[in-house]
Amino acid sequence: MSEDFQLTLAQFVCTAYCPKGIQLSSIPELRWHLFCKYMAESEKLPPTLGALKQHILRAHVQGRVWGQAAVPQQELLDPLQNGYHSDSDDGQLQPTTTDVPPAPEAIMEMVRCQCKGNCSSNRCSCKSKNLPCTDLCLCNTLCENDADTHYNNSESDDDSDG
Repeated sequence: MSEDFQLTLAQFVCTAYCPKGIQLSSIPELRWHLFCKYMAESEKLPPTLGALKQHILRAHVQGRVWGQAAVPQQELLDPLQNGYHSDSDDGQLQPTTTDVPPAPEAIMEMVRCQCKGNCSSNRCSCKSKNLPCTDLCLCNTLCENDADTHYNNSESDDDSDG
């Protein structure tokens, strides 16, 4: 897919999703604007560039099939190179929704811990980074690294330094 084609599609998506009076031509800028301005839920935001690219690849495969419907010997595109992957369980083709992570890895690690306990040890990714657990963390309500406990412990540590 050419750079010009991607730019044209990005402009189309921006035109379709932009509120009146707003001129944005970059999908990341548009997504950020809509999220900040309207606290839009993820399903109400335009697709990411990675998701848009995969969707276009899948649509291209489908259009190619339909365009050759009357042709006895079709020249098909390889779906594994065009927006699909093979399911490891049964080998069936599945759509690839995106080839780009939703956020940088550092943010993904900081957003939430995977603890099933109380987060009192440094095995908790939040505690090991000296961050409090948040509502997004998978730990339980008896977490010993929630914001209140975390900041109270930090304040008492600061008091003992003097």
